[in-house]
Formats: sequence, C-alpha cells, structure tokens
Amino acid sequence: MLVSLRRVALVTYAVIILIVITTYEIFWEKRGAIPISFLNAFTNSTFHSDSPDIKSPVSVVPVTDSQLPSTTNLTTEQKTSRFAYAQYATSLDYLCNTVINFNRLKGYGIQHDMVLIYPKTWDDEVGYLLKNREAKALRNLRSSHPDIVLRPFNVLSTEKGDSTWRDSLTKFHAFALTDYTRVLAFDSDSLVLNNMDSLFLAPDSPVALPRAYWLTERHNGTVTQILGSHLMLIEPNTHLYERIVGEATRSGEFDMEVMNELFKDSAMILPHRRIALLTGEFRAKDHRKYLAPDEDEEWNPINELKMAFLVHFSDWPLPKPWMSHSEAQWEAALPECLDNDKDMPGLPRCANRVVWTGVYSDYDRDKAAYCQILGV
Repeated sequence: MLVSLRRVALVTYAVIILIVITTYEIFWEKRGAIPISFLNAFTNSTFHSDSPDIKSPVSVVPVTDSQLPSTTNLTTEQKTSRFAYAQYATSLDYLCNTVINFNRLKGYGIQHDMVLIYPKTWDDEVGYLLKNREAKALRNLRSSHPDIVLRPFNVLSTEKGDSTWRDSLTKFHAFALTDYTRVLAFDSDSLVLNNMDSLFLAPDSPVALPRAYWLTERHNGTVTQILGSHLMLIEPNTHLYERIVGEATRSGEFDMEVMNELFKDSAMILPHRRIALLTGEFRAKDHRKYLAPDEDEEWNPINELKMAFLVHFSDWPLPKPWMSHSEAQWEAALPECLDNDKDMPGLPRCANRVVWTGVYSDYDRDKAAYCQILGV
C-alpha cells in the first residue's frame, strides 16, 4: 500500500512538472526564445525519478544567439550594472586629495571603478607642450595607478564667492559618465573612512543627495531643509547632464545652489548621518541636527567616526588641511577641552579634540605616503 501511494505521488509530481515546463515553453515560444537561465537549470535531457517504473523524458531544444530577446531597448535597471566612484581635481592639491582617497578606497576593498575628472589642459599632448607641473603629475599618476580611469573635461567655474570653491561646478561632469549605470561622486576635500560599495544598492533614482544637515532650520513647527552636494549618488544621463551644466552656466551659482534649484523636490534623500559628517561637527556643542531624528541620543565622537563613510573638511575660517595656517588659527579651531574633562568608558579625555586632530593627522600622513608619486 505504501509503495502504491509513493508511486501515485511521484506520478502526480511528474505531471505537474511537465505542465509547468510546457506552459513555460509556450510562453517563450511566442517571444522567439527560451531564456538561457531556464535551459541551464536542465543540463540533462531526462527528468529522473526515484522509481524504476517512472521515466518522463523532457525535451529541451537548444537556442541560438540569434533567437535570444534583443537587449537594445532595455532600461537602465535591466542592463548589467556598472558602478564607479568619481572625484574631480582642478589643481595639484586636489589631485593629491583624489590620490589619497582612491588609495583609501582600495584599502577598504571596494569592488568598483575609480574615475578621476580633470582639466583637458592637463592632457599629455597639451601639457607636454606647455611643460606644466599638472601634466607631469598626470603622467606619473597614469604610470603608478593604471587602475584609475582618467576622464578629461573642461573646467566649470563661477566668478562668485571665495576662490576655494570656484571650480566646484566641475563635479557635474560626473553626470556625463554614461558608460556607468551609477556613479558615487564626492568632493576630494573629504577623507574616506570606510567602504562605500553598499550605497550603490540604494533604490533607483536619477539623483540621490544627503541633506546639508548643518543648515536645517526650524521656525514655528516648519522645517527648512537644504540638500548637500559634496556627495552625490547619480545615474549618469546626457539630458540631465546638459540641463545641470546649462543651469550652472546660466545662474553662475555654486554647485549646492544649482542642485537645490533643480532637485530640491525630486532628489532621493540619503541619510546624512555617516555620509555627510563634517569635521566641524567635532567642534560643535549642539549635535542635535546631526543626530536627527534621534536628537536625544548621546553624542559619541569615537562611534560616529567609526560609523562614518567619509568626513568632509569644513572648519572655516581654518584653511583646508593642504593650505598653510598659523598657529593661532589652529589653536582657535581646536575643539574645546576643559580642565575637568575626564576619561570615560569607551571615551578618552577630550574625545572631540582627539578625534578631530586625528583626522587632520591621518590626512598629513596619507599625503606624505601617497602624493610623492606625483613628483611635483
């Protein structure tokens, strides 16, 4: 009796499999092909049963490349994903910063391309004739870091504001990297702290940006929020690229103002915590804007630095770390350290100062280690 029931069950199972396979074949026959992934699931042409009395042959017809569905009209999401980190450099100092960060990314074991956006005038042919230092540095970079993808563009500038940020519009050339499905572009006046590959797996969106949390304001229950632009997770697109460059050229505004003008109502918001950390946060006394929406959480500078993907140098009026500064400027910028401050479990005395000075020390160390190859 048990044997009989077993045979009935096996026969029923075989019939169900045949029905599913036949239906699937009919479905794809109408579309001109059977998917390769389906064929690979049946490497043998016979379905095998435990029972010696049951053999149900299943015919699998090989499919040629010409029969496969066309991929010409696939959407971005359907194409094979190709991701890249992108930085821009418009001076030797910023070139050094990009080298530091690309080396740090490699040290964290990233799996995607690294793209450097740089001025066309640095290219070998033009630079050789001009014999400029930038061309020499670029040649040295090509030789020492063949894994960095080099992309020349014209520099995009604005005449407004401080010269430190005038060429920041050049970052918008990341939208022209259309051979990638997604690009993580970040400013090179940052220091990478962790592997950021996971950010590429965020939900699809043409533009994803963190909030400029330090500019968030609350008035009578109304919150004013502004998008940051020092890190942008984007899907390169020619039309979008032309639109952004056109707005930047027309308005003459800085990069953050351009992005807010175009995308304040449509950009996907990335959580600012971990990806929008400023060095200035370690000098602040009120951390509620950064900790939001967990404003009541206790601030722990050690943990925040460990969790962060990168930290952005922002301690105005202290100059950027590659620029000279006076001892008085440095002392004025140091995070507060009170005489009665004591060690706590997991926190050293004057933890904010320890973390802040440590970030600057790491930059100095990496500059000495990685930028010598530029030879300038």
